[in-house]
Formats: sequence, C-alpha cells, structure tokens
Amino acid sequence: MFCRDKQLLPCRSWCEEVLNMADEQMKNQFPTCDLFPSPQHGCWNSEPETRNNEVCYHGSGANYRGTWSKTTSGADCVEWSVAQNGSYTTDYPWANLDNNYCRNPTGLSRPFCMTENGSQEECDVFPCNVDVCWDMGPPDHGIRSPDKRFYYVLEKVTYTCDEGYTLDSRHTSNIRCFEGGIWQYNKPSCSVDMRGRLEEDVLDGYSQNQAPDGHTVISFNGSVEQIVDLDEKKELLVASIVIDFAWRDNRLKWRPQFYENIEALSLPGSSIWTPTFTVKKNADSEYQGLPKDVPLLITTDGTVTWKVETLTSTLCDADPFLFPADIMECHICFSASSAAEQTIECGEGISCEVWSPQITEGEWYRKNKIFAQGDKEACFAIHLERIPLFHIATTVGPCVILVVLMIITFIMPVDRGDRISFGVTILLSMVVSLVFVTEVLPVKGALPFFATLIVVCMALMGLFLFFTMGIIRLHDREGSLPPMAKTYFLRYMSKFLLLGDLTEKNAGSGDGEPVLINRKLMFSADNKALVHEESPADVAEATRQPSPPPTRLEVAVSSGFGNVIRGLEELAKAVKNEQEVSDYTLLAKVLDRLCLVLYVISVGVAVPMTMYLSK
Repeated sequence: MFCRDKQLLPCRSWCEEVLNMADEQMKNQFPTCDLFPSPQHGCWNSEPETRNNEVCYHGSGANYRGTWSKTTSGADCVEWSVAQNGSYTTDYPWANLDNNYCRNPTGLSRPFCMTENGSQEECDVFPCNVDVCWDMGPPDHGIRSPDKRFYYVLEKVTYTCDEGYTLDSRHTSNIRCFEGGIWQYNKPSCSVDMRGRLEEDVLDGYSQNQAPDGHTVISFNGSVEQIVDLDEKKELLVASIVIDFAWRDNRLKWRPQFYENIEALSLPGSSIWTPTFTVKKNADSEYQGLPKDVPLLITTDGTVTWKVETLTSTLCDADPFLFPADIMECHICFSASSAAEQTIECGEGISCEVWSPQITEGEWYRKNKIFAQGDKEACFAIHLERIPLFHIATTVGPCVILVVLMIITFIMPVDRGDRISFGVTILLSMVVSLVFVTEVLPVKGALPFFATLIVVCMALMGLFLFFTMGIIRLHDREGSLPPMAKTYFLRYMSKFLLLGDLTEKNAGSGDGEPVLINRKLMFSADNKALVHEESPADVAEATRQPSPPPTRLEVAVSSGFGNVIRGLEELAKAVKNEQEVSDYTLLAKVLDRLCLVLYVISVGVAVPMTMYLSK
C-alpha cells in the first residue's frame, strides 16, 4: 500500500491475524511475524474483522485489536499501560497494549486482561471463525452459570431457579453447546415451587418444641427384620427393627385446592414435633434413641407418619430348662415420655397380640407379635425356640451312648480286671459333656434338666462302681454261705434275675454222706471184662437168687479191675474238687446281675424324677 507516495510494510498485528487464519502448511511458507514493525512505527494495518458489530479475533487472539474491557465473570479490566507498572507495554509493543484492555501477547489460548485486584482473567470477546452458542439469557426467576455472552462447543451451562421456584420438569438444569452453535435443549423455565410454598406456609409460626394441643393418640406398626446377634450366655439380643408411628397434629393441616391439589408433603423430622421414645431393657450404653433426621410424611388432615429403621440391643429372658429344646423370649419396648398427654395403641387394621407365622433363623424358630403395654409402650415380642437337632447329635447323643456303655460295663464278667477303669473313663466323659452343656447356657438359679440328668447319671455311675468294687472282692472269696442266705440269694433271687437255681448246679460238692454204687464185673461175648453198675433192683434180685461161687480166674480179674476202678474214682474226685465253684462266687454273680437291673431302673426313674424335682 502506498501512503504519501511511500510504500509501507504491514504491521505485525496484521501479520498475526493473517498467520492465524492460515492452515499449518501455509504457516510454514510465511515469514515469522517478528520481522514486521509495530503499529507505532507507521506501518500499514488493515481494518480488523468484526462479528456482531464487534471486533473479533482469529486463532488464539494474538491479533485482537478491539476495545472490549470486560472479563467472562463480568469484572472490569484495567489498561495494559497501568497493569504491572507498564511492563507488558514495553515487552509487547507490537500488540498495541497502550490504552487498551483485552489482548493476548503471551501466547495463551484466548485474549485476557488484568483486573483491578491484580488477577489475570479471560476476556469475553468473540472469535471470528469458530462455532459458538449464543447466550439464551437467564431463566425467569433464576440464574445461569457461567454467565457469558457466548459459549464454546462442548461448554456446559447450568440453570438454577430462585428460592420458591422450581425448574420445569420438561427441561434439564445442565445444557451443553454442540457443533454448529446449536444448544442441546431450549432454554429452561422456572415456575413457582408450590411444594416449597406449602412447606413455608405450614411451618410458618410452627414450633417443633411444643407438642400438639390436647390429647395425642400415637398408633404404631412394625416388624422385626432380622436377628443380628444373639448371645445366649449374656441373654442379649441385637435386632433390626422397622417401626411406623402415626399421630395427628392439627397445626400441619392445609387445603389442597390452594396448593395445586397437593395431598402429601415430606418434611425433615427435625423441623416438626416428634414424640420422645426410650428403649426398655436397653443394653447399649451408646444408644441415642430413634433417629429424627429421617423424612416424615404429612397429609392434608395433619396426620404425621414417622417410619424409622433402627438397631436395638435388649436383654431377654431365657428358659434353658428343656435344653436343647429351650426357648428365649425378648420384649423390645419403646416407652413414650410422660411429659405430654399421649396414648400409644396398635394401628387400625393391625393384628395386635397375634403371633406371626413361624420362620427359621439360624438354629432358632422365630415368631413375632406387637402389642401396646399400659398405653405408654409400643412393644415387640420375639419368641425364639431352639431347633434341637444339632445339640441332640452333638450333646444328647454322646451322653446316651455313655449311659449304654455303662450298662455294657455291668454285663462284663465280674472277674475282668479292666472293668473299673472302663467305668471311670465313662464317668470322666460324662463330666466333659456336662461342662459343654453349661458353657453355652446362661447362669440361672437351677441347672437345665439335661445338665441335672447328667449329674444324676454321674452319681449313679459312681455309686454302682463302688458296688462293683465290693462284688469283685466278694467273687474271689472261698467258703460256703449260711443256709438261709444261700437259699435266698442262690435260689430265689437268682431265679428272679433269670439266672436259674444256682443251688442245683452246686449240689454234691459240699457236705453229705457219700453215695455207694455197686459195681459188678461182667464179661462180654468176646471175653472182655466190663464193669456193670448194678441198680437197686439188680441187687435185690441177686439177694433172692444165690449165686454160684466164683472161680479163681474171676476172683483174680475182679481184684485187678477193682484196683483200677478205685484209682479212676479218686482221680475224678480230685478233678471235681478243683472245678468246684464256691457259694461266694455264685453270690457275686447274683449281686452283679442285681446291680445291672437296679442301674437300669435307676436311670429310667431318674428322668421323670429329675423333671419333677427341677421345676
């Protein structure tokens, strides 16, 4: 361009603008802009490009030459000559910073300026050839954030309504800018928040520290959701409970036709009056009561519904007498403060004092019911009945086996040396079973029936073991019993115990006259000598018929065989004396059988007697 017949070089700001409009390939063919002078040197500068009647910029805005003096946040810019004591003006003379505001001499992404507080903020100036979404303006009765004249692609705007107004349900609060300068949605609108206005009107002048006027009837309903923990030894139950309380507060009424027919309203529990409850038999020292920060539901007639879920730790009453079929019953009661006039009752249509169907929970059968106690307590009753199968298999079964083994011990022969040691081992095993039973059950005034029965069986075992020791000593004693004792024990008592008459088995082994047997030497057809025992009839017949005198041969043979027979008789007598069983041995056998019968009878009688005496 020629000015005053002299050709001028382009200014650097014009070079920056052209360079920012070119693509990367073209940029490599252009010289660097620092070869061109600054506008102050009288170089030629074309008019800047405009958009919406405002100077715009290309690229990162190094070529921007407009006069915009506001940041995107709305803060005022200070002149570059004033900012930083004029250092920017001397460092970047080509950017025409003198008496201007928004520029980008340092190579940032967009033009910026310095504010009065010394901070550096981005300017809200238009790019020339970049798609942007123009500001739709704030909604009625609301604001938008960020508040800008335009928004870049993918930038998001959040719309918020003023207090008392809500965003139209057909719109969303967050809207994004898309390619081509198109908004994701139309501008949202704010309408009157009728629920907020209703809440404001209802709570106007309301005091949550004052109870409703007059007598308040509090109805309740609920259920036991889960048994969290059960400590049988301490009789402590931790349960998860859901409970609903409902009462009427006339101060919370409203007419729905004035509030777009709103029939129900949810309010935080801390904003209205709620009854104060304490847990009876509470075992948790850190329990703070029912939570009051949960939302409460209020209807048009002022009925308030308070639904809470809480964990309670309470003491229970266990009855371990019939272990392992023992029971435990727990009452979880919420007692209302007596300061206000109020009555607690079961809700309408609720089955009060009726047990729920039985369910299985762990090793227990559980059933529940609710009831109101004394018009001042809302209570849950939890009935727990143990499923006995596990303890029958692990506790009762082994004890029964030990009792049977003890019976087998009494069946063993009296002369067995290990009989006492076997019985003592069984007795010690019963002690271990007793320790196991008493370890899992609470300490009460009396032992459970099963534990008492184990103690009784142990006592019987010990008693009959002492009897067995005496019987064993009696077994090795020699001699004869007195006739009366012999008759009573070895005849009558042995028959009663199904041993038979033991006196017959021992006949001939004691006192009495020897029995003489007449023997006669006879010969068979083959001339072999035979000894023939003569019966009394034969003897009588021989006396009536005279026999001929024996020959010498007969006398010799008879004499020889007589000596042999006498030797055999003496040998048989010696063997019979060695195998002779004494009366005391037979008596020990009778007493041993008697101990077995008495032990079985004692164990059988101990069951009902222990049941009767333990109650």
